[in-house]
Amino acid sequence: MILITDKKDLLENKYEYIIESLKVLGLFISGGAVIVNVYFAGRRAEAMEETADAANKNADAANKNAEAANENAKAANQKQITERFSKAIEQLGSDKPEVILGGIYTLERIARDSAPDQWTIMEVLTAFVRQNAPVIKENESQSQEDQKKFLELRISIRACLTVIGERKHPDPDLENKYIDLTEVNISGFNLVGFKLKGFNFAGANLTEANLEEADLTEADLTKAKLTKAKLTKADLTKANLTGANLTGAYLTGAKLTGADLTGAYLKGAYLMRANLMRANLTVANLIGANLIGANLTEADLFRANLTGADLFRANLTGAKLYQADLTGAKLYEADLTGADLTRAYLTGAKLTGADLTVADLTEAYLTVAKVYEADLTGVLLTEADLEGAILTGATMPDGSIHD
Repeated sequence: MILITDKKDLLENKYEYIIESLKVLGLFISGGAVIVNVYFAGRRAEAMEETADAANKNADAANKNAEAANENAKAANQKQITERFSKAIEQLGSDKPEVILGGIYTLERIARDSAPDQWTIMEVLTAFVRQNAPVIKENESQSQEDQKKFLELRISIRACLTVIGERKHPDPDLENKYIDLTEVNISGFNLVGFKLKGFNFAGANLTEANLEEADLTEADLTKAKLTKAKLTKADLTKANLTGANLTGAYLTGAKLTGADLTGAYLKGAYLMRANLMRANLTVANLIGANLIGANLTEADLFRANLTGADLFRANLTGAKLYQADLTGAKLYEADLTGADLTRAYLTGAKLTGADLTVADLTEAYLTVAKVYEADLTGVLLTEADLEGAILTGATMPDGSIHD
């Protein structure tokens, strides 16, 4: 047992005891505060998690509401489109041209607004044209009433062609669908610059129609009537013109690259500077056609009739003219390099200044042909008939100049 004898020591010990007690108390208080903080932090985390769950539920509900609203909007929009479509169809049946036009332009807007309905609308418009502008058969006659109706509907028919030509292609599959305008009568129509790519005009009457600069790429014009049609600078690349009647047609500067003109009638047609590269002109009738400066490189002219045709400075490089009839044709300064003229008829043809380098004239008929100063270097003249031909100044196959 310790005896405290000094009062001062007693006080110091007392203070130390109090200080130590306070330290211990402080530790307890701090620990309690930590526990309290941890507790409340946990509660806050739980509260935040509950809030987040509630927010997610609200978001899910909002999304579902938005989806429902979107579906309702789509349904409402589709209903509106259906109503507009039905109304437009009614308008097409009107006897008033202005009402019909309104229906056509309504269908145009629907086609732009609703991609799924586009092709249906194109079919409706083409059916309208076929129904109201049919080709008149040779053994048929058109009543005065029908003639009057046709004249009244010309603007509407042209509007249909405009809408169809300006159509968009949101669905790539639509690119492979062709517009069916077979056997329609649009003679004399003004279709300058129209987009008619891939249209099916088989058997159609386009007599004297103005199709200058029109896009008829890959169009089907089989047996179409295009007499005196204006096709200046039109694009007919890879078009099918088999058996088409282009008598007196204007095709100056037209693109006919790879076009099929098998058996086509081009008598007296104007084809100045036209591009007929690799075109198929087998047995085509080109009597008296104007082909000045035309490009017929590698064109197939097997048995084509070019009697009296003007081919001044035309490019016939590598052209196939086997058994072609060029009687009296004007081939001044034409390029016939490598052309196949086997058994071709060149009786009375004018070949002054023409380039026939390495051309094949085997068994060709050149009776009384004028071959002044023509280049016949390397030309095959095996069994060719040159009786009466004028070869003055021509470069012969052996390189010599004919007297």
